[in-house]
Amino acid sequence: NKGFVVANVDYRYANDSVSAKDLLADIDAAVSYVSKKSGKYGYSKNGYHIVGISAGAHLALLYGYTKKNMKSITALCAPSRLDSPEVLEFRKKNGRFDIIDKLAGTKIDSSGDNSAIIKISPFSNISNVPTLLIHGDADNVVNVSQSQNLYNELKRKGVETKLIIREGKAHDVGMNTPETEIQNIKDITEWIVQHNK
Repeated sequence: NKGFVVANVDYRYANDSVSAKDLLADIDAAVSYVSKKSGKYGYSKNGYHIVGISAGAHLALLYGYTKKNMKSITALCAPSRLDSPEVLEFRKKNGRFDIIDKLAGTKIDSSGDNSAIIKISPFSNISNVPTLLIHGDADNVVNVSQSQNLYNELKRKGVETKLIIREGKAHDVGMNTPETEIQNIKDITEWIVQHNK
């Protein structure tokens, strides 16, 4: 009823044998599938928009910036700079040192070589794709500074971007509250329509 088709895409989770490279391949396969089915269902063969929340937002950003075939990206509460102090602190505090290793597909050593992490960080792979960022300022899983810093870097690089901070909202960005969910969907819809040229 908003005038466009939505494909809800699933992907594997990172583990000892599945890294970010594989997750990007999952999204690539889904985009190819959706494109192939366009004639059957009567929607555009290309020129899509990608939206994700949390880990899906990280993947939406990374895919959108590195594959160069998205008209826009919307990322809700996205981890975007995986080598930042707040991400490293969160991993230490929660005993999750392994998750970034799995995403990177290699054991991250403590020597200070962040090249494997940088490769899977949207912050370090920015390309000129309009990017909407929505984040709760009470998010205790992905600090709001992740979106704030990405927004500042996008502005610095001249990429069209918008940052919406949801006051008092946690890692669900208010998607579990009817009025905030409606507002998020409205903002996402407006962003997609604005960039659907």
